[in-house]
Amino acid sequence: MVPLEPFEKVLVSKEFLNTEHGEISCTDCHGGNAAANDKKSAHADLDPYPAANNPEGTCGECHDEIVATAKDSLHTTLSTFVTVLKNRSDMNKWEEIDKARQGHCFACHTSSCGGCHVSRPKTAKKGFVNGHIFQKRSDPFNQCTACHGSRVGNEYYGMRGQGDVHVAKYDMDCVVCHKAEEMHAAAAPDLPGRYHLPEISACTDCHQDLKYGSVREHSNHIGKVQCQVCHSQTYVNCYSCHVGKDDQGIGYFQNEREVEGMKIGLNYDKEAPDATYNYMLVRHEPSDLEVFDFYVKDAFTNFDKVPTWKRASPHNIQRKTWQTANCNNCHGNRDLFLADADLLDYEKGANAKVIVPDSKIPKKRSKIAPIKLPAVKVNDSMVVSPEWLHDNLSKIVLVDARDKTAFIKGHIEGATLYDPLRFGLRNNRNNLNPANQISNNFGRAGMSAGDHIVVYDKNGQLAGLLAMVLEYVGAKNVSILKGGVEGWEHAGYHLTKEAAKPTPKNFNGTARQELIVNNDYVRNNLTSKDVVIVDVRHIAQAKGLTKHAQAARAGRIPGSVNLPISALYMDNGELKSPEELLWMLKTNGITPDKTVVTTCNTGLQAAGAYFIFRYLGYPDVRVHDESWVSYCATK
Repeated sequence: MVPLEPFEKVLVSKEFLNTEHGEISCTDCHGGNAAANDKKSAHADLDPYPAANNPEGTCGECHDEIVATAKDSLHTTLSTFVTVLKNRSDMNKWEEIDKARQGHCFACHTSSCGGCHVSRPKTAKKGFVNGHIFQKRSDPFNQCTACHGSRVGNEYYGMRGQGDVHVAKYDMDCVVCHKAEEMHAAAAPDLPGRYHLPEISACTDCHQDLKYGSVREHSNHIGKVQCQVCHSQTYVNCYSCHVGKDDQGIGYFQNEREVEGMKIGLNYDKEAPDATYNYMLVRHEPSDLEVFDFYVKDAFTNFDKVPTWKRASPHNIQRKTWQTANCNNCHGNRDLFLADADLLDYEKGANAKVIVPDSKIPKKRSKIAPIKLPAVKVNDSMVVSPEWLHDNLSKIVLVDARDKTAFIKGHIEGATLYDPLRFGLRNNRNNLNPANQISNNFGRAGMSAGDHIVVYDKNGQLAGLLAMVLEYVGAKNVSILKGGVEGWEHAGYHLTKEAAKPTPKNFNGTARQELIVNNDYVRNNLTSKDVVIVDVRHIAQAKGLTKHAQAARAGRIPGSVNLPISALYMDNGELKSPEELLWMLKTNGITPDKTVVTTCNTGLQAAGAYFIFRYLGYPDVRVHDESWVSYCATK
């Protein structure tokens, strides 16, 4: 969420004055002195957040029934967070624990009427959404996902995975499912968890009578399996949060790692509404025995009372997923089900009721036809494992595509820094520089077209971008590191701070100009049956709900297929299996018998996507280098 400029935060539009709220005196809600002639006097005793500090005396004057319950809603109090924390805690130390909670967790986990109806929440850097005009329907970008962004927003809009079909196909925002009845509902003081709220939304609110519909598998699974088990994609799991204060007394929190994945666990909480099923998706939360150690030692003497692998409801629903593609993608797949080996030592007791023993894994089905995938040969050597790289460091040229700060903190031994966002790949019009200029830069960085060049970064996308440009200027053998720098460390290998000085070379590559296409090529092929244009931006940009800062307008290229780049790369640079990626591309109509043109805003993500298509064996892939920023600016 980009911070607003100060003038944007305080701007009260003229349109506001013509609304019902605009007819109310400022001082009726905010206090202060309207008769004063100077700012200091006028602002005496001013309350900038009246909806939070005095809801009954402000919003409640007109919306008394709503405020009466909303002030005790989970959205306002997050009371179940406290309940869970108390269940784990040594209550003799609760005062210190609660102070730590309020200092680090409370700021994010609270809201007010204003944070949903007129401005951004405090945690989203505040500021009016629409010039102080109150909106009955919350803004999904500036309000809902301003808070619920790292998981819900990223999943829903395709910043992780393909995004959610409800917005991609049906333009549904958050309020369609999460109505006021749920958001304003008062939570019982002893509510054990948010899924126990009686007013909580459920898939079956809309999708009714599925058991008697035309899909056979619904009849087999309803009542046994949570809907998301079949219809969700991978989601983020967080590990080992720690909080504290730095040398200047500023509070911080830090997760040890975040991993995109998917796990099925046993339902440990069938008392929640609509939760009678046996199997459900579970997400690892970052609870840690030592999370509050900075403030109080040995706080969680009852840690085992609450699971750390908890029920998940990812907001990335698709009608067709890898799980629905074939029964045996789930049945008999031990890796998909939570096992004792997935648990950290200190959390095994907490998750005893969640792990799925071998005896409860649905058996692999016989006589199930294999999935028919596109007839391509995957270029396996284009993606290397940490183990392979470790054993072949002396035989390759290794390139770190992260920024200089990250490189200095620690990099793989022998790596050369080459940040593709800074080191002369593109001009100020967002297009690639001439091939000979790029080649000269690569040569000075110790690369030649005949080397086996391995590129790594943090999330895979920049490595893919740099690898694409290397192929464009004639490199013959380019690979990326699966899992990036995190995968290297997770495999047990160390980083170094010693920077090796590269020996300059003559790059000696022959540019492949055919890999790059311009706006004219795209326009001339908008209706071609032999060309598919793949827009790899996230859903909100592709649907015109928001736009890139440099774009003249929001929108997308007519006839393009939207497949966010996050569907091709997982969060930490890991990749899904080639079979799953190929199935997904086929399902979206992106087949290898067509020329695939990748496009985005400026060409950066398009180049990263190009690499995955080449890795999967697609024979004719090209990059729309000018992409949407240029396309929408020209006639």
